[in-house]
Amino acid sequence: MDVDKFIDSALKSIRNTVKDAKTIAAISGGVDSTTATVLAYRALGDQLLPVIIDTGFMRKEEVKKVKQSLASVLPTLKIIDRSEEFISALEGVSDAEEKRKRFRETFYMTLSTLAQEFGAKYLIQGTIAPDWIETSGGIKTQHNVLVQIGIDPLKSYGLNIIEPLADLYKDEVREVAKRLGIPDSIVFRQPFPGPGLAIRVVGRISREKLEIVREATDIVEERISGYSQYFPVIFENVKVKDEELSRIVGLDVYSYNIRATGVKGDNREYGRVVAINGKGLSYQELRKLVNKIVAYDVTHVLLTIKEDKSKTGKYSIALRAVSTQDFMTADIVEFPLEFLEKLADEILKLDYVNEFLYDITSKPPATIEFE
Repeated sequence: MDVDKFIDSALKSIRNTVKDAKTIAAISGGVDSTTATVLAYRALGDQLLPVIIDTGFMRKEEVKKVKQSLASVLPTLKIIDRSEEFISALEGVSDAEEKRKRFRETFYMTLSTLAQEFGAKYLIQGTIAPDWIETSGGIKTQHNVLVQIGIDPLKSYGLNIIEPLADLYKDEVREVAKRLGIPDSIVFRQPFPGPGLAIRVVGRISREKLEIVREATDIVEERISGYSQYFPVIFENVKVKDEELSRIVGLDVYSYNIRATGVKGDNREYGRVVAINGKGLSYQELRKLVNKIVAYDVTHVLLTIKEDKSKTGKYSIALRAVSTQDFMTADIVEFPLEFLEKLADEILKLDYVNEFLYDITSKPPATIEFE
């Protein structure tokens, strides 16, 4: 891709579309939304209102850190706190797709209100190719995909949407971001989904689980770097032994009372999450076991790293870490067991957490996120 040619073309397209109308853009702090917003700011200047919405599902101190890091390229960026509205809209919801759809509705209603206050007719957003491919294919609903699935943003929210990055993949977006002078802390930041921690609370959303996974995320991001994506998820520690799968693979397999999203044969599958006690096995041996297990109604296979049976705990934390170029496929990171055990010791200090696991399922058949 000719980066300079793309930037010139995108700037002209934005100017020709918007003309003298006011425009709004929302960033999450990730490279996609930030790149789209910086492009729009370059094209429109004061015609653009760039905002970062605190949804309550962000990482620890994330909103403040993002604003500070973007001061040189987005000096007019404003923080809008709508955390109570978002958490209230999703609290108690268990189904992954329902979470994404409720988040989407709250997100666009918030932007619609802000646009009316600013007098904006257009919305710039950082939708990229994998977003609309996965949504259109029924794998999972990305909150920033509307037109591609038949939702008219003008009719529903009073906004015309401009998506300057819609044909790009993550590696291409990063090239554009670097050329625009966006700080490396954003350019190479691991992707963070629009609904944020809402989809890393697997199963029913509660404020307690949300705060625990926020703390776990802070620990993980302090200890890990250099991979495409890495994050913890939290879920209730309710499991039963699956006798059939245990017999098939020759070791204990436990099935949790949750479901997680996967992709099998280009189709979405909302399957079971299971854990195996396979410490001592090589990653090559573990991969073979995963292949056997996901032939059934399982989308994520976890390796039990440490369980503190002496501690009263109702939650499990699982780490997911992958390497990928385009985010359409992804392979697990083969961390040494010693590293995972040290990380487990820190995670198990969190309130109500008494089990730490590692996701050993590549994409496919798992998706990168659990939900």
